[in-house]
This record gives sequence, structure tokens and C-alpha cells, in this order.
Amino acid sequence: MHHLQTFPADRLPAVGGPVLVLGAGVYGDGEPTSILEGRLRTALELYRTGKIRWFLVSGDNRHATYNEPQAMRRWLVKQGVPPTHIVSDYAGNRTWDSLRRAQAVFGQKQVVIVTSDFHLPRALYLADSMGLQAWGVPARTDDRPWAARLRFWGREYVARHLALWDAWFPPNARLGPREPTPDDWDPVR
Repeated sequence: MHHLQTFPADRLPAVGGPVLVLGAGVYGDGEPTSILEGRLRTALELYRTGKIRWFLVSGDNRHATYNEPQAMRRWLVKQGVPPTHIVSDYAGNRTWDSLRRAQAVFGQKQVVIVTSDFHLPRALYLADSMGLQAWGVPARTDDRPWAARLRFWGREYVARHLALWDAWFPPNARLGPREPTPDDWDPVR
């Protein structure tokens, strides 16, 4: 069995390597939604406490006016993260794509996944199905009432069934060549 554990941010052991932050929408002005900002704040806490070394931000960039990785990068840089510690995955259109590309394109054998609490079980299941060692950290949630969160849980119900299909019949993700990461030029491990 692979390393599939969920930890609160303050309990995650220092694992080094990257934190994979999964996209969750941007507003029309290009700023992260409150859900995505919660994911970024949690990942930033892991970085500042030395539990991870760099960020892999992965999300949707299907058209010129919508760019989750760019919004995530911009937000992290505003918080003082050096741009050299942020790698962007612009083809993470689905959770499966983000995880598979982390493994095949960015050369990762293990990652810390930061995503929303309702999304984390699916992300960990998919990581396990492809042999990716993963630790999960649920993002700090915004203060939305449960009624507002029902929409996300409904979407997740459908997405979990798709995840089973993806694990049994892996889709073809746009992979491309292996891309360099901070692990390639920073020998500290």
C-alpha cells in the first residue's frame, strides 16, 4: 500500500519536495476564488514551516481569459514566495491530469496534495491508483454555510464515480516532455 494519509497542516511531517495545489476557480478579474485562496493559504503555511520545499500549482487554462495556475502563482508571489519555488502546470484540467502530470511530466514520485476537504479523498484515491506516494492536507475552508457547500458536495459525488472509471480505465493525459523543477537545480533534499 502506498503512503496515503491525511494530516492537518500543523501535523504533517516534513516531507520535502513539492506541494501540489489543485485549482479551484478564479474570478473574472483573475483573482483566486475563496476556495482556491484557502488551498493556497494552507500550502503557504506548509512552505513557511519547512514541511515542503516548493509549489506545483496545477489547474485549468483552457482559454486565454481563464488561467488558474497564473492566478495561483501571482497570489503566492504577492505573499513573498520566490518565483523560482513555484512551478506551474497549465494542463491540469482535471484531478487525474494534475496527478498524472506531477508524476510523468514533473518527475515526482511523492507529493503533498492540498485541496478542499470534500475533494481530498478522491485526489488520494487517484494518486494511489497511479502509484504516486501522497500525503493529503485539507485546505482551510472558508466560512460558507453548509447550504452553500452542498453544491460542491453534489459535484464531488459525480466526480468520485468518474474517478473510479479513471482508475480502472486510465485516460490519456496530455503529458509532454519532462519539465525541470526546483529539485533539479537545488541539491538540498
